Amino acid sequence: MRPGLWIALAVGLTLGGCASVAPEDASDAPMIYACAAGKRFVASYALDGRVARVTVGGKTLTLRQARSASGALYASGTAQLFIKGAEAMLDGVPGGPYRKCTTG
Repeated sequence: MRPGLWIALAVGLTLGGCASVAPEDASDAPMIYACAAGKRFVASYALDGRVARVTVGGKTLTLRQARSASGALYASGTAQLFIKGAEAMLDGVPGGPYRKCTTG
């Protein structure tokens, strides 16, 4: 085998190993949602999509993914976050409900 091929193989295996090792609670960059009536909240989502962390009204809530016919639903107790594309709705939290929310 040529030396260049060995190097490419080694780099590929090394990078592949790094990509698969992530902390369980790793989350993507926070997303700021602007809603109707001037309301706002921040949400970040676990890389595996199972958890959303929502910061609103000075509190941070951890919501778990729930079944949804379309889009994604995250819930915990009375708090519910529904997202579809760049749009969201947030209920059961301080200052809510949050409607016609968009990010991006």
